[in-house]
Amino acid sequence: MNEQELREMLQRRAGSVSAAPTDAPKALRRARRRLGVNAAVAVLLGLALFAGALTGVATLRAAPTPADPPTPAPTVPEQPPRELSGEFLEPGRYVLNTLAPNFDAAYRVSVEVPEGYRNIGGFAVLKKGRLETGVSAWVVEGVYTDGCGGADSRLDRVAGSTDALEELLLAQEGFRVSTPADATVDGFAARYMERTLSPRVDPGRCVTDRFMVWRTRGNGQRWFAHAGQQELLWIVDVGGAPLVIDGMIDAAATAADRAEVVRMIESIQIDPR
Repeated sequence: MNEQELREMLQRRAGSVSAAPTDAPKALRRARRRLGVNAAVAVLLGLALFAGALTGVATLRAAPTPADPPTPAPTVPEQPPRELSGEFLEPGRYVLNTLAPNFDAAYRVSVEVPEGYRNIGGFAVLKKGRLETGVSAWVVEGVYTDGCGGADSRLDRVAGSTDALEELLLAQEGFRVSTPADATVDGFAARYMERTLSPRVDPGRCVTDRFMVWRTRGNGQRWFAHAGQQELLWIVDVGGAPLVIDGMIDAAATAADRAEVVRMIESIQIDPR
């Protein structure tokens, strides 16, 4: 009830008081009592309205202010891996050429390269300051039976399966080989082994000063040029092709060098093109 409505109600009540001359004092007293009651009611109603207004203001003040919605983080597009070029590499993800053209046309093998590596022919990354410590990838066609006999010596050809390649690498002369174990590379099933060139083998006394290891489907060749070299091998079946991920460790490499090579291999991605 607002002030105007209250005034009109009091006026109506005041008008209802009898104006007859008979018993005037009594009528006057009744009118005064009615006016007193009406005044009290008006005061109570006014207090109630005022209290309600205060409650509404307090409620408005106590109501929490809605928080602004969070600003979404900007989306950074993933950069494709770079091709190996030049000599010294900036840190980043690079494509390893397997030297097998048909495989490279169907799949892309990439690796995350840290600071301090150089490019070797687009198919390997080697650590600066080491003879041969780094990572490469190969699709092996055949394994040399006589590593010191040169590139034209006899090859045992791989019959297209990872099991056949594993047997040839286990039996190859001139290496000390660990027991193979199951592993994975980027979700692909693999077999893992470690091979170290025997102390009895000196590549400097071989034909062309190289101990030949294997040949790829694209006529690429893997050889050792330094005594005491070691390789960490993951033999991976990729679409029926025997892909070998080669972690190369030279005799002067430290435990930290080896751990870095393993981390690089753990970063390898094998993607269809």
